[in-house]
Amino acid sequence: MFVSSVIHGCARRAGCGCARFVRGMILGGCFAGLALQCGAQAPALKGGRMIECSGLPCVDVTAEDGTHLKMLIDTGNTHSLLDMAKAKELGLELGPVNGPDGKPYPNYFFATLKGVKLGDAALGDIKLLVVDLQPDFAKGNIPKADGTLAYTAFGSRLLRLDYKSRSVGVSEILTAEVPCPGACGEVTTPTFGKHGPPIVVTTGFAVNGKPVAVQVDTLYSGSMLIFPTSVEKLGLERESAATKTRFFPFTDGGVDMTEGEARTESFQDTTLKKDATLYFATPKVHTPDGMFDGTVGAELFAGHVVTLDFYAHHFWMI
Repeated sequence: MFVSSVIHGCARRAGCGCARFVRGMILGGCFAGLALQCGAQAPALKGGRMIECSGLPCVDVTAEDGTHLKMLIDTGNTHSLLDMAKAKELGLELGPVNGPDGKPYPNYFFATLKGVKLGDAALGDIKLLVVDLQPDFAKGNIPKADGTLAYTAFGSRLLRLDYKSRSVGVSEILTAEVPCPGACGEVTTPTFGKHGPPIVVTTGFAVNGKPVAVQVDTLYSGSMLIFPTSVEKLGLERESAATKTRFFPFTDGGVDMTEGEARTESFQDTTLKKDATLYFATPKVHTPDGMFDGTVGAELFAGHVVTLDFYAHHFWMI
C-alpha cells in the first residue's frame, strides 16, 4: 500500500487505505496450458513463478531488450512504478509529470517500458512512474524490488495469484465474460477517499458474518483491516478497543495498527479464518472517507488462489 500525497493521479492509496512508501508518494497463477476452474469457456493463463519481496508477491518480468526486472504486484495502485536507477540502466526516455497548474513535479517522471513479458505472458508496453527509490530502500520503507506492476498494467485480462502453488497467471485481453467458479464478488474502482485515485474494491467478503466492501491490496501484508467509519455498523466496538498493536513498515511510511480479533473472516460461503486477527486503523493510517469498509491483504490470501477479472469486474478466491 503506497500513496502520493503529492500527485493524486500518480499516487493514491493505502492499500488499506494506507499510503505506501516514499516521502509521500505511492507506491497491491497458472502457467501456459492451464485453465481457470470456471468451466469450458475459461481462457488459458500464461505467466510465471511468484517470488517474494519482503514477504509480498513479486514476479520476474522481461523488457523488450531482454532485461530482467523484479516487480511487485500491486493491486492497490493505479500507476506502475520503476526505480530511477533501473530506468537509467535501461536508457528509458523520461517525460515530465505535470501538476494541475501545468508545472512539472521535480524528481517525478513518466516512462514507457516496451514489450513487457511476465514469464510467457505478453503484457505489451507499460507506462510507469519513475522515481528514485534508493533512499527508501535504505530506510526499509519499501520492499526491495525494481518497481511495481499496478492493476492497470493488466488491462481487460484475468489476473490469477496462486498463493498455494506460488505462481502468477494472466490471460489474453478478454472480449467476453468468463464464468465464475461459484459466487463472485463485484469489483468497482472508487477513488480512495474523496480526492484520491481509483482503486480496486470488491464485495463478497464478510467479518463475523456481516458483509463488507473491501479494497484488494496485494501489498498490504495484514489480513483484514476495518476503517473507523465502519466499526459501529459492523458491531466491532469492543474489538477495535484492543490495546495490542502491530507495526506495518510498508504502509504509510510505517504505521501501527490496532490488533483485535474476529470470530470469522470469510469470502462468500468459505470461512477463510476463525478466531482471526482483525486490524483497525490508528490515526496515522490513511482512510477512505467512509467510501468502503476496509482492506484485505496477503495474510488472508495465503494458501488460496485469488482471481481478478478486469474485464467483467469480478473477484473470486478458492
